[in-house]
Amino acid sequence: MKKMILFLLSFYFIGRGVAQNPVQPLVIQGKLSNSAEKMLKVFFEDANGKLLMDTIRLNDSGEFYLKTYKIAKPQRTSIQQNNTQINRIYVAPGYDLHITGDAIDYVNLSKTKKITGIGAETNQYRVKLDSILVARNDKTAWYELKTDELIQFLKKSKTLEDSLLSVVFNKPAKQDQYFNTFKKMIDLDNQSLNFYMLLQHLDLSKYNVAQMRELVSKNTPSAFSKGISHDEYLVSEDYKSWVLPLYYAYEQRLDLLRDSASVKQPGYTLGKIKQLFTGKVRDYYLNRYVEKRIGSANSLEKLNIAQKEMRVFIDAINNPALKNNVAGNFTEKKLQLMQVQIGKPAPAFTLPSDRGKVFNLADFKGKVIYIDLWASWCGPCRQEMPAYKKLSDKFKTNPQVAFVSIAVHDGEKEWRNALKEEKPDWLQLYDKDGTVAQSYIAYAIPKYILIDKEGKMLSFDAPGPGSAQAEQLINEAIAKP
Repeated sequence: MKKMILFLLSFYFIGRGVAQNPVQPLVIQGKLSNSAEKMLKVFFEDANGKLLMDTIRLNDSGEFYLKTYKIAKPQRTSIQQNNTQINRIYVAPGYDLHITGDAIDYVNLSKTKKITGIGAETNQYRVKLDSILVARNDKTAWYELKTDELIQFLKKSKTLEDSLLSVVFNKPAKQDQYFNTFKKMIDLDNQSLNFYMLLQHLDLSKYNVAQMRELVSKNTPSAFSKGISHDEYLVSEDYKSWVLPLYYAYEQRLDLLRDSASVKQPGYTLGKIKQLFTGKVRDYYLNRYVEKRIGSANSLEKLNIAQKEMRVFIDAINNPALKNNVAGNFTEKKLQLMQVQIGKPAPAFTLPSDRGKVFNLADFKGKVIYIDLWASWCGPCRQEMPAYKKLSDKFKTNPQVAFVSIAVHDGEKEWRNALKEEKPDWLQLYDKDGTVAQSYIAYAIPKYILIDKEGKMLSFDAPGPGSAQAEQLINEAIAKP
């Protein structure tokens, strides 16, 4: 599930001897044929680790060009929108990447993707690995493997990754001062993913403390032999996204097995974070912990509680910039939630239906609206469709209520295919530009919303269609003059 915020950072200065020079721009250009998407998202980190987003617009021929000064350091990124995805691209100030491929679907884009230009040498690692993985078509579900099988799977993966790493990075690249930086980053990413799979396996298994300790001790990747918390590890997105939370969960589970009451003690979480992580790693983890809590708050009341409970975690962050980011994100979330307060006008929208007609919120004035936010790829969303149909059928002859499903975070092709499979007979709208997902804070779906006859919010987090409470709330809203 994914909560991105656009922000500042135009210039960042890095030392070159005595001189100070403005950061060089990053250019990403090329052509993606057969893409169903005309606008793609690309994500960056600023100098303080704050997530930034930019957009890449494709013309009718699939050509695109982006020049940005948001890149302050070498990093891994991705270009994506629904099924058009190019993941694990390596970018840096001064890079000029030319990307081409057939984006008719994800697999075909992985097979046909080509990257040339300044910075292309580093990116050949992922291009080659993707082509090998697609050719192998290995559908091994690593999370279903037994322990011995998983260990062998990880060894096999490491052999391939190390071999490819030595081929791609066997000699210095011309015009690329970040070549060795990315070599270390990719190696750390690979080892982080392997360690993550081991930790996830332990989390899903029933081992005692001694068994878990032994498995981790014998199979910890060499990159982490000197410990789990070192600032230089933060160049790896996989270390930050996967290893840190899973390693915390692993240590927490050990404590739980030793003494289940210990994890319930006041201050346990902060104390454990301080015990496991140091320096910039600790700051990063604390920041992500607080950000996750902000993201999960779906009401002003819950946000205020989160702000109070997170105070000790924020105070433990040493980096002033991260503290300011957290404060800004609390404010941003508060403003978002104020827009969907009960009794306030619901955020307006103008969306196309599956039949080509355009609808806006004002079209439903005088009706109670029960909205379902869903996506074709969301299993729980589609599982709720029979219940949604059953509920809508109960009000089919009542002109005072409207049932509306809005597809969010979805590709148009995938959305239409899902409609052919599910055959819903109520209104289907498509949130092409993500305006509804943003204004209705659809971080998690399915999400149900109830709007009254005057277009005001009745419930920002309404009960699902399978509950008796949903029908009751709709009837109560209809009964109001």
